[in-house]
Amino acid sequence: LQGMKNQANEKEVQQQQFNTMYMYRHENVSILFADIVGFTQLSSACSAQELVKLLNELFARFDKLADRHHQLRIKILGDCYYCICGLPDFRDDHAACSIMMGLAMVEAISYVRDKTKTDVDMRVGVHTGTVLGGVLGQKRWQFDVWSTDVTVANKMESGGIPGRVHISQSTKDSLHGEFELEEGNGGERCEYLLEKGIDTNL
Repeated sequence: LQGMKNQANEKEVQQQQFNTMYMYRHENVSILFADIVGFTQLSSACSAQELVKLLNELFARFDKLADRHHQLRIKILGDCYYCICGLPDFRDDHAACSIMMGLAMVEAISYVRDKTKTDVDMRVGVHTGTVLGGVLGQKRWQFDVWSTDVTVANKMESGGIPGRVHISQSTKDSLHGEFELEEGNGGERCEYLLEKGIDTNL
Protein backbone atom coordinates (compact mmCIF):
# COMPACT_ATOMS: atom_id res chain seq x y z
CA LEU A 1 0.00 0.00 0.00
CA GLN A 2 2.84 2.36 0.90
CA GLY A 3 4.44 1.61 -2.47
CA MET A 4 1.22 2.58 -4.26
CA LYS A 5 1.05 5.84 -2.28
CA ASN A 6 4.65 6.65 -3.13
CA GLN A 7 3.94 5.95 -6.80
CA ALA A 8 0.87 8.21 -6.70
CA ASN A 9 2.88 10.98 -5.02
CA GLU A 10 5.60 10.62 -7.63
CA LYS A 11 3.05 10.98 -10.43
CA GLU A 12 1.62 14.08 -8.72
CA VAL A 13 5.08 15.63 -8.47
CA GLN A 14 5.73 14.83 -12.14
CA GLN A 15 2.42 16.46 -13.07
CA GLN A 16 3.30 19.58 -11.05
CA GLN A 17 6.73 19.72 -12.69
CA PHE A 18 5.09 19.36 -16.11
CA ASN A 19 2.74 22.26 -15.43
CA THR A 20 5.55 24.38 -13.99
CA MET A 21 8.20 23.71 -16.61
CA TYR A 22 6.18 24.13 -19.75
CA MET A 23 4.18 27.30 -19.16
CA TYR A 24 5.87 30.63 -19.83
CA ARG A 25 4.78 34.24 -20.17
CA HIS A 26 6.14 36.07 -23.22
CA GLU A 27 5.79 39.84 -23.50
CA ASN A 28 6.34 42.03 -26.56
CA VAL A 29 5.57 39.44 -29.21
CA SER A 30 3.68 39.87 -32.48
CA ILE A 31 0.94 37.42 -33.39
CA LEU A 32 -0.14 36.81 -36.99
CA PHE A 33 -3.31 35.16 -38.27
CA ALA A 34 -3.79 34.64 -42.00
CA ASP A 35 -6.80 33.17 -43.75
CA ILE A 36 -7.46 32.20 -47.36
CA VAL A 37 -10.26 34.35 -48.77
CA GLY A 38 -12.26 32.51 -51.42
CA PHE A 39 -11.53 29.08 -50.00
CA THR A 40 -15.05 27.86 -50.83
CA GLN A 41 -14.57 28.82 -54.48
CA LEU A 42 -11.17 27.13 -54.44
CA SER A 43 -12.69 23.96 -53.00
CA SER A 44 -15.29 23.90 -55.76
CA ALA A 45 -12.65 24.34 -58.47
CA CYS A 46 -10.49 21.41 -57.32
CA SER A 47 -10.94 17.77 -56.50
CA ALA A 48 -10.24 16.76 -52.90
CA GLN A 49 -6.83 15.38 -53.87
CA GLU A 50 -5.93 18.49 -55.86
CA LEU A 51 -7.01 20.72 -52.97
CA VAL A 52 -4.91 18.84 -50.42
CA LYS A 53 -1.89 18.93 -52.74
CA LEU A 54 -2.35 22.64 -53.39
CA LEU A 55 -2.72 23.51 -49.70
CA ASN A 56 0.30 21.40 -48.84
CA GLU A 57 2.39 23.29 -51.41
CA LEU A 58 1.07 26.65 -50.20
CA PHE A 59 1.64 25.97 -46.51
CA ALA A 60 5.12 24.63 -47.30
CA ARG A 61 5.82 28.01 -48.90
CA PHE A 62 4.46 29.73 -45.79
CA ASP A 63 6.74 27.64 -43.57
CA LYS A 64 9.77 28.72 -45.64
CA LEU A 65 8.63 32.33 -45.35
CA ALA A 66 8.21 31.85 -41.60
CA ASP A 67 11.84 30.78 -41.31
CA ARG A 68 12.95 33.76 -43.39
CA HIS A 69 10.96 36.23 -41.31
CA HIS A 70 11.74 34.70 -37.89
CA GLN A 71 8.24 33.38 -37.20
CA LEU A 72 7.30 30.42 -35.04
CA ARG A 73 4.40 28.62 -36.68
CA ILE A 74 1.92 27.66 -33.97
CA LYS A 75 -0.57 25.70 -36.06
CA ILE A 76 -2.59 25.39 -39.22
CA LEU A 77 -6.36 25.44 -38.70
CA GLY A 78 -8.06 24.41 -41.92
CA ASP A 79 -7.21 27.28 -44.28
CA CYS A 80 -5.88 29.50 -41.47
CA TYR A 81 -2.14 29.89 -40.77
CA TYR A 82 -1.16 31.11 -37.32
CA CYS A 83 2.36 32.15 -36.25
CA ILE A 84 4.19 34.38 -33.79
CA CYS A 85 7.41 36.39 -33.67
CA GLY A 86 9.44 37.19 -30.57
CA LEU A 87 9.55 33.81 -28.87
CA PRO A 88 11.29 31.73 -27.71
CA ASP A 89 13.94 34.44 -28.23
CA PHE A 90 13.01 38.13 -28.08
CA ARG A 91 13.52 40.25 -31.20
CA ASP A 92 13.26 44.02 -31.19
CA ASP A 93 11.96 43.94 -34.77
CA HIS A 94 9.19 41.38 -34.10
CA ALA A 95 6.44 43.70 -35.37
CA ALA A 96 8.26 44.50 -38.62
CA CYS A 97 9.09 40.82 -39.16
CA SER A 98 5.43 39.86 -38.78
CA ILE A 99 4.31 42.52 -41.24
CA MET A 100 6.93 41.36 -43.74
CA MET A 101 5.64 37.82 -43.25
CA GLY A 102 2.09 38.96 -43.98
CA LEU A 103 3.11 40.84 -47.11
CA ALA A 104 5.03 37.79 -48.33
CA MET A 105 1.98 35.58 -47.75
CA VAL A 106 -0.20 37.92 -49.81
CA GLU A 107 2.35 37.66 -52.60
CA ALA A 108 2.61 33.86 -52.26
CA ILE A 109 -1.13 33.28 -52.73
CA SER A 110 -0.81 34.62 -56.29
CA TYR A 111 0.72 31.23 -57.13
CA VAL A 112 -2.58 29.54 -56.23
CA ARG A 113 -4.62 32.23 -57.99
CA ASP A 114 -2.71 31.74 -61.24
CA LYS A 115 -2.72 27.96 -61.03
CA THR A 116 -6.44 27.55 -60.31
CA LYS A 117 -7.81 30.64 -62.10
CA THR A 118 -9.81 31.44 -58.97
CA ASP A 119 -10.18 34.75 -57.15
CA VAL A 120 -8.42 33.67 -53.94
CA ASP A 121 -6.48 36.02 -51.68
CA MET A 122 -4.98 36.25 -48.20
CA ARG A 123 -6.43 38.28 -45.35
CA VAL A 124 -3.79 38.92 -42.69
CA GLY A 125 -4.05 40.37 -39.19
CA VAL A 126 -1.20 41.23 -36.82
CA HIS A 127 -1.39 42.29 -33.16
CA THR A 128 1.37 42.84 -30.61
CA GLY A 129 1.09 41.96 -26.95
CA THR A 130 1.62 39.27 -24.34
CA VAL A 131 0.99 35.53 -24.53
CA LEU A 132 1.19 32.55 -22.23
CA GLY A 133 2.93 29.74 -24.09
CA GLY A 134 2.89 26.11 -23.11
CA VAL A 135 2.74 22.49 -24.12
CA LEU A 136 -0.61 20.69 -24.21
CA GLY A 137 -0.92 16.99 -23.49
CA GLN A 138 1.52 14.46 -22.13
CA LYS A 139 1.62 11.90 -24.94
CA ARG A 140 1.19 13.86 -28.16
CA TRP A 141 2.63 17.20 -27.14
CA GLN A 142 1.54 20.38 -28.86
CA PHE A 143 2.83 23.89 -28.21
CA ASP A 144 0.21 26.64 -28.15
CA VAL A 145 -0.25 30.18 -26.89
CA TRP A 146 -3.15 31.81 -25.08
CA SER A 147 -4.16 35.34 -24.08
CA THR A 148 -6.58 38.12 -24.86
CA ASP A 149 -3.97 39.41 -27.29
CA VAL A 150 -4.23 36.17 -29.28
CA THR A 151 -7.97 36.81 -29.57
CA VAL A 152 -7.31 40.37 -30.74
CA ALA A 153 -4.89 39.09 -33.41
CA ASN A 154 -7.56 36.69 -34.64
CA LYS A 155 -10.08 39.54 -34.83
CA MET A 156 -7.54 41.68 -36.69
CA GLU A 157 -7.54 39.00 -39.38
CA SER A 158 -11.31 38.58 -39.56
CA GLY A 159 -11.74 42.37 -39.62
CA GLY A 160 -9.08 42.82 -42.27
CA ILE A 161 -9.18 43.35 -46.03
CA PRO A 162 -8.20 40.74 -48.65
CA GLY A 163 -4.74 41.39 -50.03
CA ARG A 164 -3.73 43.66 -47.13
CA VAL A 165 -1.97 43.30 -43.78
CA HIS A 166 -4.20 44.71 -41.03
CA ILE A 167 -2.29 45.78 -37.88
CA SER A 168 -3.35 47.01 -34.46
CA GLN A 169 -2.23 50.20 -32.74
CA SER A 170 0.09 48.23 -30.46
CA THR A 171 1.82 46.73 -33.50
CA LYS A 172 2.14 50.19 -35.05
CA ASP A 173 3.65 51.46 -31.79
CA SER A 174 6.28 48.70 -31.98
CA LEU A 175 7.48 49.80 -35.42
CA HIS A 176 10.32 52.21 -36.15
CA GLY A 177 9.07 53.88 -39.31
CA GLU A 178 9.67 50.91 -41.61
CA PHE A 179 6.31 51.14 -43.42
CA GLU A 180 3.89 53.67 -44.85
CA LEU A 181 0.55 53.14 -43.14
CA GLU A 182 -3.04 54.26 -43.62
CA GLU A 183 -6.13 54.12 -41.45
CA GLY A 184 -7.44 50.57 -41.17
CA ASN A 185 -10.99 51.30 -39.89
CA GLY A 186 -11.18 47.78 -38.47
CA GLY A 187 -14.11 48.69 -36.25
CA GLU A 188 -16.27 49.16 -39.36
CA ARG A 189 -15.80 45.48 -40.27
CA CYS A 190 -15.45 43.82 -36.87
CA GLU A 191 -17.74 44.50 -33.91
CA TYR A 192 -15.15 43.17 -31.43
CA LEU A 193 -12.57 45.76 -32.55
CA LEU A 194 -15.22 48.48 -32.35
CA GLU A 195 -16.32 47.46 -28.84
CA LYS A 196 -12.73 47.30 -27.57
CA GLY A 197 -11.86 50.64 -29.17
CA ILE A 198 -8.88 49.17 -31.04
CA ASP A 199 -7.45 51.51 -33.66
CA THR A 200 -6.04 49.77 -36.72
CA ASN A 201 -3.88 50.45 -39.75
CA LEU A 202 -3.15 48.93 -43.14
